[in-house]
Amino acid sequence: MAQLNVYVPDELEEKIRSLAQQEGKSISSFLVELVREKFAPKEWKKEFLKVLGSWEGEFPEIERKSSQKRDEF
Repeated sequence: MAQLNVYVPDELEEKIRSLAQQEGKSISSFLVELVREKFAPKEWKKEFLKVLGSWEGEFPEIERKSSQKRDEF
């Protein structure tokens, strides 16, 4: 596995350390996950797909305005 040295501003380092700790990951594994997400094919996030089928009840009706005829020039 390759090793990279990356320089980041102090405030960004604090955010990285904090988020990695919250997720119970090392800084290295946290950053690897971020980079993998950046290069991954664009897909719906798993969280969105969980919510997708969770709607209960009927969808509200949309009030549609009558179409207006445009003047032709």
